[in-house]
Amino acid sequence: DLHSFPTRRSSDLHIGGGYDLKVPLRGKPVFLQFKLSDYLRKRSAREYQKGLLDVPYYRMHLRPLRHSDQHNLLLDLEASGETVFYIAPEFHLPQELNDFYLRKVVVRHSAAFSPADIGPLPDDEAHYVAFERGAPTGFRCSDDPKEIRKQSLKDGLAPLIKLADVQTRILGPDGLRSMANRMLDVLERAEGRFNLREKSVDMEGVRRITSNRSPSEAVGYVARTFFDAELVILPSEL
Repeated sequence: DLHSFPTRRSSDLHIGGGYDLKVPLRGKPVFLQFKLSDYLRKRSAREYQKGLLDVPYYRMHLRPLRHSDQHNLLLDLEASGETVFYIAPEFHLPQELNDFYLRKVVVRHSAAFSPADIGPLPDDEAHYVAFERGAPTGFRCSDDPKEIRKQSLKDGLAPLIKLADVQTRILGPDGLRSMANRMLDVLERAEGRFNLREKSVDMEGVRRITSNRSPSEAVGYVARTFFDAELVILPSEL
């Protein structure tokens, strides 16, 4: 489902490794955080016992705040105006993965969740999203489960992008540099949380990287290193 970037009306941005990445001058950027899903099939499963879900169903684990600020960072990135989704598979068998991968339909057999729909995590403990295949909602599970919207990807990313009203942007070097700076601003605003957990980010060093590397490499580095997300740029026609 995630095809290579369109190359018409594109500029070549040289990145490390000795090759060029074709980046469209116009497009719809989306940040995707890919997760794994646990498969629950026994009636002893907690959400079945509570009457929330029928078996079988899936769980997508969120990183506990005591270990990682990832969820909060994705919330902040979304609040900054970017479009962000968790993507979790609605399948579990190895042969399903192999088949879907070969046919390039892995995303079409996955579910999407907005960090804003999941909302802030209530505490530093472990939390997860539980959901049934094909259902329109799931649950963020904690002591007080919260029903949340689950978005289907059976028709690919295009309907999701339209529903989220993702706007076409002017990209190229200036647009990508602006996107990298927006992510750095999110990181700087989160420094107080990092300090509380006795963690830190070398913001000066990160800014040197984003200033000295190509815009495409800078965006990719910040997105993967600090947000654990992939930036996908979809055609403006979607």
